[in-house]
Amino acid sequence: MGGEGSMMHAIKSLKQNRNLLKRRKQKTKDDVYGVAVKTKLNLKQSTPADVLKVKRQMQEYNRQLRVKGFIAGILVFMIIVLVTAYISSQL
Repeated sequence: MGGEGSMMHAIKSLKQNRNLLKRRKQKTKDDVYGVAVKTKLNLKQSTPADVLKVKRQMQEYNRQLRVKGFIAGILVFMIIVLVTAYISSQL
């Protein structure tokens, strides 16, 4: 009967694959993510004067942002009022 050779090859191939699966190494967390190494950073120690200077710069920047936002809001409101007045005068 034909096909015994191909069936025998399939059985042999399955056995070899099963043996390969048994030999597979289980990966640990360190293998996947690497060993955790703490990096030492040499950061400059800030003085209270430096902290105060940065704080004031941030406050000034935030104040400027608030003023710009307020002006933009007023401009948008005025444009809406002018367009509404123009449309109502045309009717």
